[in-house]
Amino acid sequence: MKDLVGVIPAAGRGIRAYPHTEFLPKCLLEVDGVPLLRRNLELMRDQLGIRHVRIVIGHHGERIREYVGDGAGLGLRIELIENDRLDRELAYSIRLGVRGVDGPCLVMLSDECYVGSNHRDLLASARRESLVTCGLVRSETHRQVKRNYIAKIEDGRVTDLIEKPEDGSAPWMGVGSYLLQPEATARLEAAYAGADETWPRDWTTWVGGLARAGEPIDVFHLAGQYVNVNDREALAQANHLLRNRDFDARTTSLVYVVDDAEDRVEEPVRAFAEAEELDEVLVAARRPSAALDAVRNHPKVRVLIHDDAALPLGHLTRAGLDAASGDILLMAYSDDSFALRDLAKLLIYVRDADLVVGTRTTRQMIEQGSNMRGLARAGNVAVAKLLEILWWRFDSRFTDLNCVYRAFWRSTWTLIRDELKSPGVEIFPEMIIEVLRARRRVIEIPVHYCVRNAELDYVPSKYQNLGTFFRLVWLLLRKRLQAPGASRVRRALPAQLESDA
Repeated sequence: MKDLVGVIPAAGRGIRAYPHTEFLPKCLLEVDGVPLLRRNLELMRDQLGIRHVRIVIGHHGERIREYVGDGAGLGLRIELIENDRLDRELAYSIRLGVRGVDGPCLVMLSDECYVGSNHRDLLASARRESLVTCGLVRSETHRQVKRNYIAKIEDGRVTDLIEKPEDGSAPWMGVGSYLLQPEATARLEAAYAGADETWPRDWTTWVGGLARAGEPIDVFHLAGQYVNVNDREALAQANHLLRNRDFDARTTSLVYVVDDAEDRVEEPVRAFAEAEELDEVLVAARRPSAALDAVRNHPKVRVLIHDDAALPLGHLTRAGLDAASGDILLMAYSDDSFALRDLAKLLIYVRDADLVVGTRTTRQMIEQGSNMRGLARAGNVAVAKLLEILWWRFDSRFTDLNCVYRAFWRSTWTLIRDELKSPGVEIFPEMIIEVLRARRRVIEIPVHYCVRNAELDYVPSKYQNLGTFFRLVWLLLRKRLQAPGASRVRRALPAQLESDA
């Protein structure tokens, strides 16, 4: 048997996933920090032994070209084929991909996410006389079935493939993994020999036509879980699936930012260090103190001192996040106003989002004496609502952009880090803005906000003033007016091929 060639059609416009696909093809959307395209290339390589992959590009094809190069970084030989007629749909892209291949092809759609699949068993079970072997997975919901296709089987033979069936009760549904024998590729090429109006348009319908004509079409039952990432909701589902699968094995770091409170950190840092949810507490401070010396010996605490009393808060925060080692990064602030019990809540929601940010504006969770009341609360809400208006396409809902209590993935930090320019307190809303601009998901959840220091009647803050308010407004307007092009696209293409080579 000749070597199996991989074919990935990745030419589509990804309209349903907009605005995530405004500057990227859908196959470069990241699931748990790794683009879908890379996941499927690695699946082909590791499970099926494929070393030659042909990728059909079209919409934002230059981004795919920039990302994969020649494939050497993944141990593959990648050939890029241009589709300049996207109106001819998927069947035409597959025809371009398999054209000229004289052996079997494994076609895998570029926007699919497989978790724990058994593609490696496909070759052993597939019959050589079968023109096409279609992958099926066990369906989870009727809605999911209705968005894919099903195979009609009679007397052990596939008699038809039905795209987007009205009845979603079938236990198995078709996915975008197909093993094509050389005779199938020859039949597909022959289908394009006539006039344009006779050419295949829908791929599933064309394969189903072969089955209806009595040609041998087989199915292969895939194990594991599957998501067709064709819109924003499916992308969130795929992220949850991957992150939740081994969440307990992910390491967590809390960066405790000390802002002119070096003498008052011992109690809150020890409390965070005792939290079972955290593997590390990294304390970022400007100057040494006896309180910092007292926590250094705790096995979960690391202290990072810069010895620069004038170091801006934004630079201090960046240095702390850069030094943290966890897969999941959390943040807290040295006014000791945040509750330990909210840690678990942040970690629950970060499974579904790239950034989870707290809000201190919920009346029921604000303790009497905190500084989030009256004009301060109104100002925070006003700035947050301005962000909603400016980025309305992202369906964001915010009431507080300045809350430091938050959780996010290291891959999120790596993505936005170089775009954070604010030297001061504005870095905290800037993080939210940049995550949105990078087309990632942000969730806001209420957190407790309270006075813990018995010697104080309120939580002091040097940042609640009109100057800060107007700087935040200017930050939002400036970021919104920035050109949304090259830099964000470059950042959305993680340099993983070279680092893993």
